[in-house]
Order: sequence, then structure tokens, then C-alpha cells
Amino acid sequence: MERISEKVYLSLKMPTEEVPLSDQNRIRLALEALGYEHITMPLPVLQRLYPMCRDAGFDITVTLVRRERDWVVTDVEPGDRRQHHYGLAVDYGSTTIVMQLVDLNSGAVVEQEQAVNGQTRYGTDILTRITYSLEELSHMEDLQRVTAETFEKLLAQLTENTGIDASRCPVMIVSGNTTMIHFLLKLNAWTVFASPYAPVSSDPGCFWGRELGMDFEGLVYIIPSASNYIGGDIVSGLLTLDIHKQEQTSMFFDIGTNGELVIGNREWLVAGAGAAGPALEGYISRFGMRAEKGAIDSVRIQGKDLSFTTIAGLKPVGICGSGIIDLLAQMRLNGWINIAGHLEPEASDRIVYLEEEGQYAAVYARAEESANGQPLYFSQTDIMQYLDTKAAAYTMVECLLETAGVTQEELSRCYLSGAFPAHSDLEAAITIGIFPDLPREKYELRTNTSLAGARTVLLDRARLQEVRELVEKIYCVQFASIPDFLVRMQAAKFIPHTDMSRYPSIQRLL
Repeated sequence: MERISEKVYLSLKMPTEEVPLSDQNRIRLALEALGYEHITMPLPVLQRLYPMCRDAGFDITVTLVRRERDWVVTDVEPGDRRQHHYGLAVDYGSTTIVMQLVDLNSGAVVEQEQAVNGQTRYGTDILTRITYSLEELSHMEDLQRVTAETFEKLLAQLTENTGIDASRCPVMIVSGNTTMIHFLLKLNAWTVFASPYAPVSSDPGCFWGRELGMDFEGLVYIIPSASNYIGGDIVSGLLTLDIHKQEQTSMFFDIGTNGELVIGNREWLVAGAGAAGPALEGYISRFGMRAEKGAIDSVRIQGKDLSFTTIAGLKPVGICGSGIIDLLAQMRLNGWINIAGHLEPEASDRIVYLEEEGQYAAVYARAEESANGQPLYFSQTDIMQYLDTKAAAYTMVECLLETAGVTQEELSRCYLSGAFPAHSDLEAAITIGIFPDLPREKYELRTNTSLAGARTVLLDRARLQEVRELVEKIYCVQFASIPDFLVRMQAAKFIPHTDMSRYPSIQRLL
């Protein structure tokens, strides 16, 4: 594999009156003799050449980054610096940004850090941030600034942890959804959500880190998106799964803040996206939270008794997405809720009536069990809201399969990525009807395909052309345009579904 960045050691002759070749041309001709063509040397690098090259006796190391049409010289250093060659891969999520420092000689991940996206201060969901950006022109600058600050925070953490100056890396590959890229580039993201759903840019290309307000000296390459909702993070994920190279048909479902779905093989790819993600995170309940310390992440019920675990083993302060999935699955299997999701008060004394809210709720942590001394519960309203969004996830799969003319039995592999596989139990998710009841060996959980795809491009520049081919190959479906989508959703709002024949393994358990 050929890296997207290369370091070349040159030992050149010093300039003389007989051969007064410029420093730039001396380097360019030497690189061209080695097979490097279309070389660009930007002004900051030109300004670094004198007197550094002559002080080093023209024993120098040139760092180049491959763009699609040229090689860009990002640095020239004295001596042989080939052993010090690093790059960055970034999963730029709406909630969390993850950055890896990668050794471009060995291909090994040296260090990984993550941080909450600074944009969350302007809204936990993307639409709230878009609305904020429309209120005033300066608000677009706010979103771009806090994004750059989060990137810089991660660069600083990587530098502190490794002693390697991450801000001096020659290249950073960024994988993110279309809206996130608009925020990073200070583009109007309303175009992503408003008809005719034509983004300002779906393939922005390369930028210098300083152009994006970062203290980063290298080039930032942004993986292109296929449409307004099928972003670079999905394209990046497909690059690691190689669905587009396989003869058999597979499914790829990336579930985070939103849900993006791709079905296909080497002949075709069909994709769609919807707001299925919030159902699989913790935000729909009064005590819902992200998967962090003190969050209930698993629940078990035996008859009338309930037990749970929390992240870091602390007293619970709320419940995250994996805990909610477990809670609903366990309540269904133990008769605490019926097929329609209605609580059965006689099933346990943990099912109580909330006078002030006028509804029943399941108390998963009593007052004496919780960190704040008050009972934590999942209400009937919470259940019905959850069923709305879990039904959307199931219906997305159903409709996309039908659009592709494929039955679920014909799927050879089902890849799940994003927040769900990082924390949640597949069996519980199938029990409540988020995913089809397929043989479990067909499912494969991948924690972060977006990040893996960014690293793939970093380590193998040949994949750049593959990214371009993928983007052109994907046919995107707008679920809102499917006439009976909402009707199908109604049937999927049951646990696991109104048609129990679709879930034979769950029917046997019940």
C-alpha cells in the first residue's frame, strides 16, 4: 500500500555559480527524477527553504501529500527524518469527535483520543444547530469556531500523550456527515435539510488546516458524501466493509444520532437515511443520558425482580441507549409490557402510577438505589416515543430491501456500526424489533467504520479513486417519498411487530 503522504530523503549538491539553480527547482527536479510529478510547493514551505537547506548542506527530507491531481510539499526538514512520519484519521461525529495518530511507516495506531463536539453547546441535535446558524451570520462562525477548537483540543491531547507534535502532521483525513462538513467549512447547512436537498458542497476536497481556523500545518482531506443524508462517514464505512466488491448482497446500518442504511453488492448500492438514531441513544426519556459514568447500561429482569449495571459501577444517575433497549426487551419477555408496549401494573411493584403525570411508569432504580436519591423511571410516554423511532429503524430496512428487490433472507451479511454496537446488546435489539430476526451469525458489529475508513485512506492513497467510484455508484432513496412509509411504521410500533411470524425466535421465547 502506498501512503497518502510520503517522506523522501534527498542528498543534493549545493548551489554554485556554474549551476545557480534555485532551491525550489533543485528539489523539484530531484523529486521528478524519483517519479513524483505535478509538484506544488506552497508559500510557507518556500519561505522555509533559505537558509535551512544550505545550512543542512542540502541533506534534507521532503514531505509530500498526494492530492488527486498533484503532490503537495507540506514540509522540508534538515537531515533524514523519514522515521518520524505520522498522519491523522478523524471521525467527525455530531456528538463525539474521535482522532487517531497513525504511524505512516508501520501503519499502527499510536494513540487515540475523543472529545464531545463543541457544537453541542448550540444544540444536542443537528436541526437545532442549523436553526441557530440561520438566526445570525455570526452564528455560522460560532459553529465553525467551536468545531476547530475541538479539533485543536484533540491535537493537543495526542501531543501531550505521545510527545509527537500532532499539529505538524502533514495530513488529516476527516470523515463526517454532510451537515457536519458544512459546519466545519462555514457553509449554509440549511441546504442539506431543505428541498431540493442540494448541499452547497458534497466533495469539498483538501484545505490547509489554518484555512479551517486550526493550529494545524498540514492538509485536511474531507471524504466526499453521496447525498445530503448519505455523508462521508457512510462512504468511509463502506470503504472498510468492501460491500461494493462482493458478489453476495449485504446490509450496512450505521446508527448514531441518525440512522443511515446501505444495501448492495458489487453490481449496485441503494442507500437511505432517517432519524432512527435518537431512539437508540438516551435522549428520549426524562432520565435518559449519553453512555457515560453513572449511566445504566444493562438491565436484567427475573419475574418481578430487576437488576442493572452502570458504567464505571457508580450509583445510577440515568439510563443510556443500551440500558433502554435492555429494559424494554426484558420487560416484554417477563410480561411487564404487552405487544403494544403498554405497561402491566400487576406484573411488578416497580410499575407505579405517577399521579402528577397521569400515567404508569417502570421504576428501574428506586430512590435508595439512585445517585440523586430520587427514583429513576421509564414512563408510558417514553415507551411510546421509543416505539415510534424504533419503528422507523425497522421500516427503513423493510422499505430499502423492497426498493432493492431483495428479501431479508437473501442478505449474506448485516453490518452494524455507530453508537449501537459500541454499547448495546444485539439480542435485546432484535427482541424489541429494531432489526430483522435473522440468523445471528449474519450480524457483524463494527464499532467505528467511519474512523476505520479515514485511516484506510490515510494508509492507502489508491483508495481515493475508490471513494470517487463509490460516491457515483450509490443510489439514494428519500424515505419521505415512499407513499406507505408511515403506514408500515404503524405496524412496526409493536414489540417486536404486529406480524409475529416475522420474529419466530422471539415468539418462541415469549
